[in-house]
Amino acid sequence: MKTPVPIFIADDHQLVRKGFRSLLEELDWVEVAGEASNGKEVLAFLRSRAFTGVVLLDCEMPEMDGLQTLEVIRQEFFGVKTIMLTMLQDKALIQKAVDLGVNGFLFKNASLDEMEMALREVSAGGRYFASDVALTLLKPAHAPGQELLAALSEREVEVLKLVAQGLSSSEIGKLLFISPRTVDTHRNNLIQKLKVQGIAGLIHFAVRHKLI
Repeated sequence: MKTPVPIFIADDHQLVRKGFRSLLEELDWVEVAGEASNGKEVLAFLRSRAFTGVVLLDCEMPEMDGLQTLEVIRQEFFGVKTIMLTMLQDKALIQKAVDLGVNGFLFKNASLDEMEMALREVSAGGRYFASDVALTLLKPAHAPGQELLAALSEREVEVLKLVAQGLSSSEIGKLLFISPRTVDTHRNNLIQKLKVQGIAGLIHFAVRHKLI
């Protein structure tokens, strides 16, 4: 009989850890080697013994999160495999884990069958990324301008639209019932926030993002 593959579970929620343990104990070819509630406990475990199994790493943990823990594991523990777990369909987070060398990535709503496939593949030296993970990676990233636009207040958007229409500070002030000086302050803040050059840059930004 083959030696069971040791699995270590890291998640800051006790109920989640117990749920994973319960699922894994249904697989006769794996053995749960232990649990941790944060990255520091994971590293303490790995430093206390020889471990060449698979660590299931929750992305969001206190003290030391999954990405920070993954980075140290890749640097210090050759032979330890890692599968990242999350509920967040966050492209940047997934890409960071891939860049750090994670062996697999699953969303926490994965079925037992998919988890077993991932564990078999990763423990054998391969890589496994759930189809939902792959789709998240393929989603186009938000353009920087869209992120900048989302950070503006409603009043700043109003001023931006009116500036782009060619209105003066006095005209904008009358429309919005604020002083021309306040309009100038909003306009200068917009130039700084949107990282553009003067009024021409504001107009160009508004046109590009279909605000007028």
